[in-house]
Amino acid sequence: MTRSTDSDPRAVAHETTESAPGVEPWLKISLVAFVPLVLAFYLPDEWQLLLFAAGGLLVVAGIVALVRQERGRNDDVGA
Repeated sequence: MTRSTDSDPRAVAHETTESAPGVEPWLKISLVAFVPLVLAFYLPDEWQLLLFAAGGLLVVAGIVALVRQERGRNDDVGA
C-alpha cells in the first residue's frame, strides 16, 4: 500500500544517480581502452592490428563521450 506523501520514485532515483560519487563514463571507456592495447604486446602478431584498432576506437569513443558530457554540462548551466 502506498501513502499519498510518497514522492515519485523515478525522481528520487534520478537525484541519487547525479549526486553519487563515481568514475566518469568517459574515463571508464578510456581505461578499458588499455586492455586491448596491452594485450597486443603479449598475443601473437596476427592479433596486433585488430587489438590496436580496437584500442584506438575505444580511445576515440572516450574522447567523444567526454565532449558530449561537457557540452551537456554547458547546456545545463546556460539554461
